[in-house]
Amino acid sequence: MLQPIFRLLLFRGSPVDVNGSFPTIATFTILLVAFVWLTLPSQGSTNLSPEVVSDLRKVLLVIPIVTYAFAALMIFTVLNIRKFNDRFPKTISACLGLLLLFQAGVFLLSILSIVFGSILSFIFGTVQIAMFCWFIGAGGYVFQHAFSLKLYQGILATIVIMLVSTVIAGIIVGIVFPEEVGTFAELQNQRFEIQSSE
Repeated sequence: MLQPIFRLLLFRGSPVDVNGSFPTIATFTILLVAFVWLTLPSQGSTNLSPEVVSDLRKVLLVIPIVTYAFAALMIFTVLNIRKFNDRFPKTISACLGLLLLFQAGVFLLSILSIVFGSILSFIFGTVQIAMFCWFIGAGGYVFQHAFSLKLYQGILATIVIMLVSTVIAGIIVGIVFPEEVGTFAELQNQRFEIQSSE
């Protein structure tokens, strides 16, 4: 089931090779949410209060889920506009598979960062950025085939879909969970101030 996804990750094959059945899509979705949940901060891994950790976990779980949902809606809309409706199941399955591999990599890095502490934090950060850029390229490769575009257009489509869906998700989650998002924003500001002072 994952072999065609690994081929896409290496810029080979096509989304046509991916299994676009409902069980495959459901499996990828469940595993993706599970990996997102596993990478959430826990009370034991931080010195924050339980209430703050709870707010963080809620925001960091809901925002990705809403983002993925809106990204899927945008992909469906683009395929519908370009009259490629039949490509949606395999395209969304390919995207979910790539997201799953990326999230699994993030989870592995989070475990390694806990084991090694801050010793290799710079290396882990660099690897995570490289993984993200690779994911953008692989997503562009998928959209190149799915939307019948050139590779650079597919990469641009990936960036636009990610940005728009993330912004919309942030707005919606901010409306539904204003206190939790406020806590998250405050922590981000404190983190930025600490990094700036260093």
